[in-house]
Amino acid sequence: MTATARTGPRYPVLDALRAVAILLVLARHWAVASQAGFGVVPGGPLAVLAANGWIGVDLFFVLSGFLIGGHFTGPRAAPFSRVAVLDFYRRRAFRTLPLYWGVILLCWLGAPFSSLAFVTHLLFLQDYLGSDVMVTLWSLAVEEKFYLATPALMFLLTRAGTRSACMLLALAMAALCWSMQTSARGVTPGDYAAFFWSVRAPFHHAVLGILAGVLVAVQHGASGAWRAPRSLFLLLAMPPLLLLTWRDWLGLGDWPTACWIIALSTCLFALLVRCGLAVNCRRPAFGAARPLRHIARLSYALYLVHYPLIEPAMRACRLLLGGGQQAPVSGSLLFLAMYGAMAWAAAWLLHVALERPFLRLRDRTAAA
Repeated sequence: MTATARTGPRYPVLDALRAVAILLVLARHWAVASQAGFGVVPGGPLAVLAANGWIGVDLFFVLSGFLIGGHFTGPRAAPFSRVAVLDFYRRRAFRTLPLYWGVILLCWLGAPFSSLAFVTHLLFLQDYLGSDVMVTLWSLAVEEKFYLATPALMFLLTRAGTRSACMLLALAMAALCWSMQTSARGVTPGDYAAFFWSVRAPFHHAVLGILAGVLVAVQHGASGAWRAPRSLFLLLAMPPLLLLTWRDWLGLGDWPTACWIIALSTCLFALLVRCGLAVNCRRPAFGAARPLRHIARLSYALYLVHYPLIEPAMRACRLLLGGGQQAPVSGSLLFLAMYGAMAWAAAWLLHVALERPFLRLRDRTAAA
């Protein structure tokens, strides 16, 4: 959710994927709220895609893993050293913490929460202890834990050699898939809350996507000169698209199957990212489109602010409809427009007022 490329080569296709990831997450929460509020989610296959939008978080994880790993393994990465590690933590702190704490403060001002919830989020333990503040913050806890482990992991990987590092990461991913499957079999079918907090959210399972991204970074660092046509990228985008429009996987309540979907989607996303890196992006392409770049730039702020706006958007929608539900499809589409507009406006304000100033401060302190 939070990683952005450091100074160096830009990858417009990855910006496009980041935009797709946040749009999937927003679509998921729109679909859930629309079903609860209007009893309908219009769109046919697009409605199924929206229901599966939760997988956008895994795409975020893969992108974050690549960009985090690229700090130490990319073509312009500095040699592994104490200075490189401190620079990594400095960049991560400026990137993630101001906006994270700003949103938590806004949530507290709106509805004060307990001291336990404050400590839980202070220590980034909400992926294990749950979140009374905002359920979507679980993924930030996963990423922050990985930041702590990154220098030690990259120290080992950079000294293991490319082939050994890739094998170790692949073995770790296989072990995580096995652990997820084992845990999922113990969850009551249809009990989504139990599945989410015991299998989906905990760091020791959710880190799968980040490791996949690191694997891409290691491989890319060793063979960055490889180039691929855009047609191959578009071809590789088809399997995840078909998978996510086939059926509502969480709606089945079959948690071992859901874990296989997470694992398969993660691998497909990693392959897509690797191909995206190989696409020659010097000429204008869909990845360089201004709307996608804008959405990608706001993706972190959008992720943090969109969820609390569901209820205000629903209330505003019902007010405009006169409180009735005689036109559920129209109501659902109006809610989508209202929800999207409110989320964008809030994200833009936070980006301008809080996120962008700290990113500029980060760059100035680096130059100093």
